[in-house]
Amino acid sequence: MYLTKEEEAMLNGEFGEAVELAIKVVVKVGEALGATRLIDVVHAHVSGISYFNILDYGMEFIEDLRNKGARFRVYTTANPYAAITADFNNKSFSDVVINKQLRIVNALREMGAEAFTCAPYYVRIPQEGEHLAWAESNAVLYANSVCGARTNREGGPLALMEALIGKTYLGGMHLDENRVPEVKVVIEPLRNQLEIAAAGYIIGKYFPSSIPYVEGINFDHEHYLRGFLAAFGSSSNAAMVILKGITPNYKKLISKGEVSKRETISASEVREFVRKNIKDSHDEALYVIGCPHLSRQEVYDIVNYILSRGKTCSTNSVLWLITQSNVGLSSDLKRRLLRCRVKVYEDVCPIVTRLDLLGVSCVITDSVKALHYIPKLAGVPAFLLDRGSILRIFSKGGDVVD
Repeated sequence: MYLTKEEEAMLNGEFGEAVELAIKVVVKVGEALGATRLIDVVHAHVSGISYFNILDYGMEFIEDLRNKGARFRVYTTANPYAAITADFNNKSFSDVVINKQLRIVNALREMGAEAFTCAPYYVRIPQEGEHLAWAESNAVLYANSVCGARTNREGGPLALMEALIGKTYLGGMHLDENRVPEVKVVIEPLRNQLEIAAAGYIIGKYFPSSIPYVEGINFDHEHYLRGFLAAFGSSSNAAMVILKGITPNYKKLISKGEVSKRETISASEVREFVRKNIKDSHDEALYVIGCPHLSRQEVYDIVNYILSRGKTCSTNSVLWLITQSNVGLSSDLKRRLLRCRVKVYEDVCPIVTRLDLLGVSCVITDSVKALHYIPKLAGVPAFLLDRGSILRIFSKGGDVVD
């Protein structure tokens, strides 16, 4: 691999031990993938920072980098961490778990992490054509498919190394020839948020390593689009979906691709998936909205809907709204929501939280991504329910857009 003088200096340890380690890792990965040089990135995003996932080994690795003087050389965000401050039916996590998770978060903050969210595109909007080094599947798919930015679907440790040097290898989604469709998928008309997300999941199952060109879906709300991409990323390893009318220059990308297969996804197949996974209600369930993280506008729309009903909720269940800390929700609003058994958690993720340790019996969510991962990572069963139905449970109100 060709290296500039600055990159050679990094490799020789002139920028410190942490940078030397980081560039060695990035170069080795790049060489293994056939990259001929490194390129600058403007934004790195690190995943895999929950203590429940990385345990003491990961915590000590991150702290060791910090102790060696590691600092992020570009704008860097990180995924949400475990919901260590959460409680459920008067159960909470031990001080040991809380302190170890905070050690991870504090080390990343000292290294320069700007925010903790799975939706870094809300913190800093990627621009078309710019190069990123992002982990987190839904964010990668959003950046490539919606913004027209360029990022591979990096693993968390590699994205961390790339953040330390401000560079990635020139390969994969950074190259024009790898950003073209390989299959065409036509979706029969769908009715709502859950069906659209389920369609994304089914497409990923059919084509787990191919970039699809997708026609037939009307994304009436922005969170429909994010839910679709997040679900696709749960069942597929691809880093991009080409969406008619949404992906920048989608016509040009289609003209350059060699579509080898065409598939039609029927509405009946999608609805059968939803039917098998839906659950209308469950006594003392944990309901979750916010996978991916809710936008500021979504949070306020939901809060206004619930509080405008003016009724105290009588359910034994609890609703968690998951978002990032820059939404600016006041303490007064949070207290009022508690009377409706609604809690707002910021910068965290229930998927990477051992919910079984809190005594949670099941999770009901409007997220197909959460449906996929919660049983595997959080240790409890998960079911689907559309957003409107969930909100009606906690407001006893009327109709709401799902």
